[in-house]
Parts: sequence; structure tokens; C-alpha cells
Amino acid sequence: MHILQLKPHQESFYKVIHDKIKGLDAIVLCEGASDTEVAKKILRKIEKKLPKTDKQPVIAFTDAEGKENIPLLASALLLLSKLSRKLKAIVVIIDADEDTAEKRTRSLVDSILSRKGDLQLQLSGTKRDNTSSQVFMSNIHVNGRKIRLIIAVNGDPGLRLTKHTLEDHCINLMELSVPKGATNAKQIVNDIALCLDKIDKTDPQTICRSFTHICRALELLYTETT
Repeated sequence: MHILQLKPHQESFYKVIHDKIKGLDAIVLCEGASDTEVAKKILRKIEKKLPKTDKQPVIAFTDAEGKENIPLLASALLLLSKLSRKLKAIVVIIDADEDTAEKRTRSLVDSILSRKGDLQLQLSGTKRDNTSSQVFMSNIHVNGRKIRLIIAVNGDPGLRLTKHTLEDHCINLMELSVPKGATNAKQIVNDIALCLDKIDKTDPQTICRSFTHICRALELLYTETT
């Protein structure tokens, strides 16, 4: 498996798409840089337990630098769908924030559909995954091609927080307690490097108990590209 990092701070995202899209089998679009770093590290940890195949898919990671860029994520999805001839799957990783995973997914899907313009694109009915309740799947149909869309929503609704983010899962992995008065996990895990270090030192099975949705989304992506 070949893993690439597309860096929006250093390159124009749209330039990157035009320059590199032809060689990609799949792309992982994240809300922020922390999501990207965690997802990449998890993929490297679980790679050994994925089924062995002769094919070496090329998978790229990039981020949209925050929630306010959900429209950018939607626009990027549309551009990827339009330009790619090889792309088989797109994974999107987003925070639930104050919403449920289902509502957050619907918001992204609605954003995609509202921006498709004249592009002959259809999204088949979005379905919740049977393994992880925070993973949703759909198919993008464009120009006679099908691209698998996999949406993974961060957040553990079991934690007594008003805002749910990637760091919820870091709390679970690091076995931290939620202090009284905390409203979001970033107040507790204020340095993502601590979470990344814990992932480095932890076995894949334990990681996937805390980050079930990301592990599942990446497993589905791997299946679609091999």
C-alpha cells in the first residue's frame, strides 16, 4: 500500500487534484490536520492485519482545516468525482460536534447535492454500516462510473460532553476520565501528539476498540481498492 500526504497549507488543493488525481485509487478527506494524522497512523497500524493482495493501492490523505470548510469538502468531492477515472473510493472523516452521526452525515450529503450544479451526478441512498454505527456508505454515480463514498463521524455519545470530536476516542484509548465541567474532549486532550504516541504504543485490536469507526472506514476503503 502506498500512502501519500496532500498538504493544503503548502499546495493549492485544486492544483494537487489536477496534478496527482490520475494516480490515486482512493482519497481520505478529513476536517482537520489532527484527523489526518490519526487516520494515517491507524492505517499503518492495521495494515498488517488486512488481507494480503498483489495490488498495492495508492491512498492519499488531506484535510480541509476545520468545520467551516465542510463546503470545501463537498466541492472537493464533486471535483474528484468529475476528474477521476481511476478513483474507486473516498473516505470523509468529520466530527459530530453537537449533532448525531446521522444528522452530520446528512448535512454533508446535502452540501454535496446542493453544489453539483450541471454535473450529472447521483448519490444512492446513504446507509449505516452494520459494524460501526458511526460509519455511513453511499455510491457516487457520475459519467457512467461508480465511486464508493464512506463517511466516518467522530465522537463518543457515551461521554458526557456537549461537543463530540476526534479527541473523544483519544480519551477512551488513553483511559482518561472526564472532569466535571468539561464540555469537549479537546479540553482534556489538548495535544494530539499524546494521542498519536499512545496509538504508536498500542496494538491494532485495542486501537480499533477506541477508533472503531476509523478502522472500519479504512477497512472498507481497502476492500474497495484491492
